[in-house]
Amino acid sequence: MTIDRTVAFAFFLLTLIPLVAPLPAAGSSQGISSGAALGDERRSMPVDSAPGMVVGQIWSEGAPVPHANLSLKGSPGIHTANEEGRFYLEGLEPGSYVLLVTAMGYETVEKRFRLGEEGARLDIQLDPSALEMNPIVVTGTMRETFVSESPVKVDVVRVEFLEKNRTNNLMDALQAVNGLNTQVDCAVCYTNNIRINGMEGPYTAILVDGMPIMSALASVYGLNGINPAILERMEILKGPSSTLYGSEAMAGVVNVITRDPRFTPRYSVDLRALSTGERELDFSVSPSGSKLRGFVSGSVQQMDRFLDENGDGFSDLPKMNTASIFGKVSWRPDGEEVLGLAAKYYYEDRWGGVKDWEPELRGSDRVYGESVFTNRVEVVGNLQPRSLEDWKLDFSYAWHDQDAMYGNTPYVGSFHTFFGNLTRKGNLGSKHAYLFGATARHHLLDDNTVATIQRESRFIPGVFVQDEYSPTWNWTLLGGMRLDHHEDHGIIVSPRFSVKWQPLESGKTTLRLNAGTGFRVVNVFSEEFADIVHGSREVIVTEELDPERSWSLTGNLNQVLELDGNPLMVDVDVFYTRFSNQIIPDYDVDPRQIVFRNLDGKAVTRGVSLSMNQNLDDFPLLYSLGVTFQDVYTEEGGEKDDVTFSPDFKGVFSLTYDAPRGLTFDYTGTVMGTMDLPRYDPPFQREGRSPVYSVHNLQASLDLGDGRQLYGAVRNLLDYTQGSPLVDPRDPFGDNFDTAYVYGPVYGRTFMVGVRLVEGR
Repeated sequence: MTIDRTVAFAFFLLTLIPLVAPLPAAGSSQGISSGAALGDERRSMPVDSAPGMVVGQIWSEGAPVPHANLSLKGSPGIHTANEEGRFYLEGLEPGSYVLLVTAMGYETVEKRFRLGEEGARLDIQLDPSALEMNPIVVTGTMRETFVSESPVKVDVVRVEFLEKNRTNNLMDALQAVNGLNTQVDCAVCYTNNIRINGMEGPYTAILVDGMPIMSALASVYGLNGINPAILERMEILKGPSSTLYGSEAMAGVVNVITRDPRFTPRYSVDLRALSTGERELDFSVSPSGSKLRGFVSGSVQQMDRFLDENGDGFSDLPKMNTASIFGKVSWRPDGEEVLGLAAKYYYEDRWGGVKDWEPELRGSDRVYGESVFTNRVEVVGNLQPRSLEDWKLDFSYAWHDQDAMYGNTPYVGSFHTFFGNLTRKGNLGSKHAYLFGATARHHLLDDNTVATIQRESRFIPGVFVQDEYSPTWNWTLLGGMRLDHHEDHGIIVSPRFSVKWQPLESGKTTLRLNAGTGFRVVNVFSEEFADIVHGSREVIVTEELDPERSWSLTGNLNQVLELDGNPLMVDVDVFYTRFSNQIIPDYDVDPRQIVFRNLDGKAVTRGVSLSMNQNLDDFPLLYSLGVTFQDVYTEEGGEKDDVTFSPDFKGVFSLTYDAPRGLTFDYTGTVMGTMDLPRYDPPFQREGRSPVYSVHNLQASLDLGDGRQLYGAVRNLLDYTQGSPLVDPRDPFGDNFDTAYVYGPVYGRTFMVGVRLVEGR
């Protein structure tokens, strides 16, 4: 073991000290506990209250509401009602309380009550609503809480929203989310990344059930391998998040929350066919069980048709065969989860190029084609022993193997990522909620680039601490600090601070402010290989690259307006991030080179975002609107340059109309502002700015009852395309060939039909 590795390991052991140090038990000041989460298998549900206890049942239109979520305002922790809507809280001191109650498909209720010496009994009525106003989130603080109670703004995207554009490609679905943009890196094989507030893909941490499973090598595929059928929701955190999630979270976090096996249907089948020749199949099976619950889900996609609408001789869409299988189990011996485990395997065979290319010509220097084979394994799990209820161990492993040929340029790489996260939660009094954590991440990269003549290995231990302080019912302060040790750069510190204020007793107005720093240690060849291997540019690294640093500030105003019983939710966000030492690929030094260097100046991302959504009961219409204006630029030597592929603005909209007899219409779309584009020398010059354009989609679904549904859709309704995205496609092996000029749709109007069968529990 080297000296650096020994120091790193010793530092990791030191991070365990805060975890081992004794803390008061959760809720120690009040002894708050919830029998609702224990289940009838462990203890019977009380009928009458006792001193320090609140019992009750949740109803809607004369029927109990199962599995509703409850929280005492100003206190950490989420409690869950049982299948009959019954709940109880015990260990409370006499006083006044506000109980938040929410369930999917119902409006949030705030129930104010006073607890005396004899306890209290509450019966709570929920009103149905298609718009979920106060869902549960975990990403902002690593603790379950309602959106309204979180000091960190978290956007929740439910699977119902994603189903407005049916697809088994999660990256396509995210294009409809305000503030997010998917960018195609290669117009031949169609690798892509996701941008938050204009910042490129490597600045966003991609999590599955809270665990980072997207390595740098896999980031070019982003979320393509995740099937929306397995999702419960997605939580999107825009802004600095390195304190909890490490170096990749400078722009924010996308956390994919998979379904709880207890609430999945017995089986589901979803089959789609598109006019492009694509065929998609999603399925899931969930056997019944008592203590051990689980499900298996799979997805298959096939596209074998050559399409060339723009006449450049290259395929407009890649041919591909993909298959994935996902399984998840949850062990609940006494009603609460002790062990959760999920695993996924993903396979992809992707191809793009000229029509005459055949598989036997892979690697040919005469007939151009890009062929990518991908195998990927992911394992995500958590362990929370009942004897150590404040402790939790989360872990993940991902293996990504890629065998690609870009023309006659090979890329063969294998990436292993191991991650462990040990946390301990506790409360000090009724005002403080603490979280300590120790992390360890190990990367193993081996590929055929000049960067890894020897196998690259990185071991990164870290520790973080966080305190959430609620001095009054309407103020919450959160402070946190993270220390990570890198062998080449020593200890890197990442602090953050957040504040939430609700000025009105109604809780309809919430103000949030978040500040923090970020860092990123970049592997140029694994994170930028999409730029490196396409075309014939030579890669030049002019210096030893230092880590990128940033500091960020975000603000949020959330306002709920009661409009004749149809609440309108409005969000206004402002954001500012300034980078130093940003590592940039410079294409302008020489058209035959990509020069990677630290920016000798600053890079800035700033902007404002507005979103609103409302459900109209009298006219069964649900709509949402959003727009983000941003300015993303670099400044060096007194000169300001816009960052390529960062639009000045982006708007999103969706309308859902529930017509009679089970018919639903979804109309969705995006409006994209102008963006700076790569420049090319004559005679291959292209426009340096993109035009403003919009993409519209229309989908109709017919509910036939008994879990049967038919649907059809028209994507890109107005048939907008940007034209050929290729530079010098006549000579793909020449010095001027480039595949990076992609700012909009390459393929036009597409029709889709599908059928879904679902059987509930």
